[in-house]
Amino acid sequence: MAVSNITTSRTYLTQQLSELNNQLAEKTTQLAHGKVGTTYGDVGDRRLLDIQLTQKVSMIETYQQTITISNLHLETLNMSIERLEDIRQDAKSALDTNDFIIQDDGQTQTQSRAELLLNEVVNILNTEIAGFYVFGGTDAVNDPVATLDAILNGSGGLDGLKTVMEEFAEANLGASNSGRTTTSALTTNYVAAVPTDSTFTISEDGAHDFGFDISAVTSTLSNVAITGPAATDPDSFDVQFTGQPAVGETITVELTLPPDHTETVSIELTASSTGEADDTFVIGADLEETAQNLRDALEAEIENQALTTLKAASDEWASDEFFSTFGGEEPQRIDGPPNDTATALTGGSATTVEWYTGRNTSTTDPREDKNAVVDSNLTVNYGVRANETPLAELVQALATFVAADFSGGTQTDEEYYNALSTNLRTILQPAGVDQSGIVDIATDIAITHRTVSMTSDRHVQMKSTYEGTIAEIEGVDKDLLAAEILQLQNNIEVSYRASSIVFNLTLSDYL
Repeated sequence: MAVSNITTSRTYLTQQLSELNNQLAEKTTQLAHGKVGTTYGDVGDRRLLDIQLTQKVSMIETYQQTITISNLHLETLNMSIERLEDIRQDAKSALDTNDFIIQDDGQTQTQSRAELLLNEVVNILNTEIAGFYVFGGTDAVNDPVATLDAILNGSGGLDGLKTVMEEFAEANLGASNSGRTTTSALTTNYVAAVPTDSTFTISEDGAHDFGFDISAVTSTLSNVAITGPAATDPDSFDVQFTGQPAVGETITVELTLPPDHTETVSIELTASSTGEADDTFVIGADLEETAQNLRDALEAEIENQALTTLKAASDEWASDEFFSTFGGEEPQRIDGPPNDTATALTGGSATTVEWYTGRNTSTTDPREDKNAVVDSNLTVNYGVRANETPLAELVQALATFVAADFSGGTQTDEEYYNALSTNLRTILQPAGVDQSGIVDIATDIAITHRTVSMTSDRHVQMKSTYEGTIAEIEGVDKDLLAAEILQLQNNIEVSYRASSIVFNLTLSDYL
């Protein structure tokens, strides 16, 4: 054999060993990674499918990250709204019309319970998760609901609910606490010092929405003429006695309550010989004395109704204006001072505490304040604002009850307490409504949570399917690969032995 042939053999053997080593390194890497290669080119003609499936898995992982955050928000909302609904139920019990007991601090026991519930409501409505206030729409960067003290007593030179309620009470009761009505003195005519007729007038003090509106007057009183009320505003009516009525005959005055004057208060007085029973007036010695007795009884009963039923309606009206801010609505204040002769309302945004400072743009659906893309064609909405009507009404009912002043402990205070608590219970549970608005919000959130959870389950299943196909394309048969590696190791070992023999040959050995 020529020398050149030996050199060629050595080169060939070296190349073979190098290729075997490369193959061994490649297959060892495949075994370690579990994949056929490190580039899409290594997977062959299925690389396009591999790329598409990998992109789908990446998108699913992005959706899953969004779902994780959304689930945290939704679960927190679910728990919070459920507790708010429980508080609404508890608040109905707290506003107990039969529990008028004044404590040493001037509050009733029920007010103390209501204040504890209100404090919890405020804390819940300020729930924050990693910088996101779940009851503040999307704009809230601080607590969306003011502190309890600021709501009740004001803050930073701005008035709170108590001040607004006081101003509305002044405007509705008037200077004489008669519901902005006046009762004239008697006008009596005489013949030989004997009264022949005696008249008094009850009238409103102007054309406005404050105080009582005289709706109707009916009478079964003999020898008494009723004139009015007219169909115009302000209303008034005259009561003229031309003789004595009989015992048991009645007069009924109907007054409507602000602000819309659809609810009626009825005052009925019965002619009596003694006046010992409630809701009666005494038939006097002559018609003038009887007229004076009826006049005084009507004036006293109107004042009593003003300090109780009317004041309760006034408090509710004031709190409506204070808390009705949804969609950027401006709270309204009495256009005074003086308040007791006011005839209109005026914007109060510059003088009144903003009880809610979260997102408050005009919208028909506050759920759209917060949204999350959880799939390629699925966006869920779950924004909630603390000043949505059902939530605002819960705060309103509790805050109004806490802000009211029953500290006098008189019979009038108790009647006022009963009227206000009855009105506020109606806010918490309107007549004829089986399901509260808070439950409606909870239902919206629960449906969204269910949708997100089902989408998450679908993503898990699809991701598993995609990853299975990707593993099939990119993966290797580890048992077969181990056998191939073992075979390569054997081949390399044999090749090394053969090479060592060849590489150790000398010309003399060959010859």
